[in-house]
Amino acid sequence: MKMARVRSAVRDFNLFSSIPPSTDQHQLRNQRISTRLFIILLTLSLTVLILYTSLVNTTHTFDIKSPTSTQYSQLYSAYPQTLTCACTDISIDYGQFLQVNYKQHQICTSIFVNDSWINYLVNARGTPNYFDDFRWIGTFIFQALNAFCQLSNQTISNRLIQFYSSQYVSASVTPLQVFQSQTQAFVSQFKSSITHDFLLSLSTIRTTTQSNSLLSGQLTNYYLYTPSNNIYVYSYSALYGSCSCAFSAKCAYESPIYDPSDNALFTVPGIYIGCYIIEALLQSNLQCFYNETCINQIQSYFTYYLSTNLTTLDASLLIGFSMNSTIQELVDELMVEEWNNATIYD
Repeated sequence: MKMARVRSAVRDFNLFSSIPPSTDQHQLRNQRISTRLFIILLTLSLTVLILYTSLVNTTHTFDIKSPTSTQYSQLYSAYPQTLTCACTDISIDYGQFLQVNYKQHQICTSIFVNDSWINYLVNARGTPNYFDDFRWIGTFIFQALNAFCQLSNQTISNRLIQFYSSQYVSASVTPLQVFQSQTQAFVSQFKSSITHDFLLSLSTIRTTTQSNSLLSGQLTNYYLYTPSNNIYVYSYSALYGSCSCAFSAKCAYESPIYDPSDNALFTVPGIYIGCYIIEALLQSNLQCFYNETCINQIQSYFTYYLSTNLTTLDASLLIGFSMNSTIQELVDELMVEEWNNATIYD
């Protein structure tokens, strides 16, 4: 009996009954259908709303005043998508958070490019008969090598001043990993730019010198002579083997040391003499100066030995080069053996 009354109540349940109540069966039927549809739609809507609310995370905003870098890192690890941290200063000099260090090739700090060695080559060479004799040309070779060391060091120092004054701009704190990637990119771009500019300037000077066939101050590319009973000075190009300086500025061979009878006693390994000191030097390498025996043999052909104890170059200090690396390879890297950079993230 009770079930019958419940079924009847459910069947006759009407949320949209008219006032006054209608007795029209057709109208009552429509009102009951509308009631059932309303209840079904309401139930579905509530179900969807409950499911959505249970699945979606609610975002709450919290403010932390002046967090430390450790706190920021922890918060970023927990909330990488929603964390924002505005900067009090939106721009800062590179020099305040980035330090670039470099170490030149050991030749640049060795005795072989300082005055004691260069003066020794001048004062103890005697009177060699030929311009290509190492005892004559060695002075100019090491002066040029010293010039490369000083020029590259000065160039890097000057450009670092500009680099450190560049501005890093960011309205919000940059995450550590992103910051490290950015600073690495800044340093790589700096090294690439300075190397390109340095080599471009050197290439321009070399090309200008070669294309104009400028006479070397040491007369290594052209010989001058005046025929008897003639007031004019004539020149002819020097030969290095079968290579003529009239056709190539890169003619070169290893520098010999001659005896008084003009016989070659010794050829200095890796040290070249050619049309121009610079061109020959760029083809040279420093293999002899890693070897004490080779250095002593060179000194044996001078009038006396250098009083200062000579320290050979140390092969164990090589990082980016080898003992046989040419000076051109060193110059291509700005005479720098190793670069290091340090960043401050705080």
